[in-house]
Amino acid sequence: MLAESKKSEKYNELLKKAIKQVQAKGYHDIKTKLSGFDDPNGFSQKKEDNEYIPDITAVNNKGKNYFEIAEKTKDVTKLVSKWKLLATIAAMKNGQFTILVPYGQNKFTEELVEKHNINARLVRLD
Repeated sequence: MLAESKKSEKYNELLKKAIKQVQAKGYHDIKTKLSGFDDPNGFSQKKEDNEYIPDITAVNNKGKNYFEIAEKTKDVTKLVSKWKLLATIAAMKNGQFTILVPYGQNKFTEELVEKHNINARLVRLD
């Protein structure tokens, strides 16, 4: 999700659901913007003036994993750049990049991932 939509109440509710789902899968050292958690580290690309901060980071026995909550946006280029960057960093850290897909976002997310060849696991956000 991009910065503009991260301030909404809907986003906070989705983030709380996502944290519960990540915890239930056995991840630890969870970082997110919610109170009670440490903030995740951000990343920037030299070509761009943007900092990309993952929605959630967590560790399992294999490596560091990055999680994003999918949401339709008009700025698809920025979203694709963020997802590709997070997928690359996850692979470098023996982890996985997972996109958590809320109800109604499935087609949009699948099309982006397929069209732009993003190495991501799609998981339905319950």
